[in-house]
Amino acid sequence: MSIYLIIVHSMKRLKERTENYQVHGFTVLWLMGENLWLKDQITNLQKNLVYFSENRGFYYWELDFKTQKLRLKTLIHEDLSGKIIYLQEEIPFGQGRLIEQLRLPFLSQKLLTIPLIVDLKLAEFIRRQLYYCSPKWLKLQEKYYQRGENLLNLTFERSFIAPLGLNLLEVFDDEIPLHKFTQIKQNINLYYENFLINFQQNSFKAVYPPRFYVIMKKQKKDMNE
Repeated sequence: MSIYLIIVHSMKRLKERTENYQVHGFTVLWLMGENLWLKDQITNLQKNLVYFSENRGFYYWELDFKTQKLRLKTLIHEDLSGKIIYLQEEIPFGQGRLIEQLRLPFLSQKLLTIPLIVDLKLAEFIRRQLYYCSPKWLKLQEKYYQRGENLLNLTFERSFIAPLGLNLLEVFDDEIPLHKFTQIKQNINLYYENFLINFQQNSFKAVYPPRFYVIMKKQKKDMNE
């Protein structure tokens, strides 16, 4: 494994550099400087700098030289307005070997969770997006029209937060649109599928890492046998 501190400002350049390292047998870990720290929303470039593990879901590394800390942001989820939520863990520089800290998302650990709240303004947000002709929302509305439905008729009495790349309003007949991330080689579609099952069958008051949904699915299968 090699670690580099490099400035990348475009998707094209990020993809080129990542693939170039991988071709030569390197495992690439991008540690983000201040200009790419996560805030309330995540950009397309930042989405392609996230990684994935069964214990932490989507995660993101940040370097803070001012406070001399390495930050790990995990269990990253996004709501329909583009706002993200995550858990944050800080690791002081010099606390143990760096290579061991970077393996943290894959180590055996306690189950993480983030409680959810219902966004009571979500319906109004969607109405405004359609009123001001947001291309993204107009395209989605067109899909609903083709099915004889209307986004404005939906109710939002529960949270619609989902893992990165999964828009719960874009799932029709349980067919999940595929989403690719530059740094992720694992098959994340199973994560989406298990999350969707939990969303459809439960009250959905919190989000969990991928392994939680696998366990829940297995337990339900065992009960039905």
